[in-house]
Amino acid sequence: MMNKLNNQIKYMKSSVLIVDDNPKNLQVLAALLFDNNYEVEIASSGKDAITWTEKRAFDAILLDIMMPEMNGFETCKVIKSNKKTDHIPIIFLTARHDVESIEEGFIAGGIDYITKPFNQSELLIRLKTHIELKKSKEKLIDVNSWLNTEVDKKTIELRTANKQLKELNVQLSQLDEAKNYFLNSVSHEIRTPLNGIIGAISLLKAYEHNDNILEIINLLDSSIKKMEKYSFSALQISQLHLKGVSQLVLKPLSIKPIIKSILQQYEGKASDKGIQLSIESNSADIEINADYKLLHTAIVSLLECSLAFTGKGEIKIEVTTQEENILISIIDTGSPYDDIKIQHFFNSIENQNYQFKRTNSIELYLTNLITLLHKGRLELNNRKEIEGTKTTISIPFFQSDL
Repeated sequence: MMNKLNNQIKYMKSSVLIVDDNPKNLQVLAALLFDNNYEVEIASSGKDAITWTEKRAFDAILLDIMMPEMNGFETCKVIKSNKKTDHIPIIFLTARHDVESIEEGFIAGGIDYITKPFNQSELLIRLKTHIELKKSKEKLIDVNSWLNTEVDKKTIELRTANKQLKELNVQLSQLDEAKNYFLNSVSHEIRTPLNGIIGAISLLKAYEHNDNILEIINLLDSSIKKMEKYSFSALQISQLHLKGVSQLVLKPLSIKPIIKSILQQYEGKASDKGIQLSIESNSADIEINADYKLLHTAIVSLLECSLAFTGKGEIKIEVTTQEENILISIIDTGSPYDDIKIQHFFNSIENQNYQFKRTNSIELYLTNLITLLHKGRLELNNRKEIEGTKTTISIPFFQSDL
């Protein structure tokens, strides 16, 4: 665009209209301008000049002041009052050089004032300067017009893209909602036959069996309990995705009693593995505004994960405060997580590594979802000093604006 405009200006001759009632003056000026590569038209009166400007475009007008019928000032005013010609630079040529005449010329709309007799070089330089300024302004107008056109095009494209994006978001939202409803339905449907199987296994356990049959029954019992647990977690995840924060039942909770209750529940399982459970807190009683069931589920899930990865050793739940947050940390001596996988661990259930797929990946995903709904943060960190990990739930004390 810019190169095209520059080339047009470079190779196109400038056109000048000379207005003077003296034929000799017209002849001298026309010859001078023609020799300097200008296109020239002449007018012997103000009316003729106005007629010429209505027929074709000029790059400049050299206008005499002292003319019969319509003088130069009047002619200039008419030309400048027309929107089609008001941009043409008008240079007055006159023998009058009094201050009043010069002021009147500028008031009428003239851009320059050259007195007769004039110096040819001076006239050519001034004429060239005003024509270049005019063409620069025109080029700027053309560029602005082009830019405005491009902006309008891009605006339309952005509006179209934004509309399409909104439509896609609506479709994705509908698909996500349908997926969650499907998962919710499947989870409910799975739990019904699971309850029947669990009941049947309980009946089988009541009878005497040889060791081989008993081993099979225990294997079935362990597997079906894992399936029940997985189904329950999947059901909770689908419900949380469907209802979000509206599902939270917030109330003031004392954290230490909740954790003590959980530790008592898992004391036997930990003892069987040679693991010591403990709780440590920097406060006598720490309260938080949260959903009891969901917070309980989150802590249990993290504890079960630590129990799965820890052999003999210790698992400690540490309760601390930091600014306006409560920190519930589970510190164990189990195998540390891979540093890189920690960074992307909670993006989706499918992203878990094989080891987590065989154990607690869905529960950990659920824990992170619960934490996020409480406006909190879940962090997993390797303990560099020893073999083990530190998993921390950080949640603000108050959730009243949820």
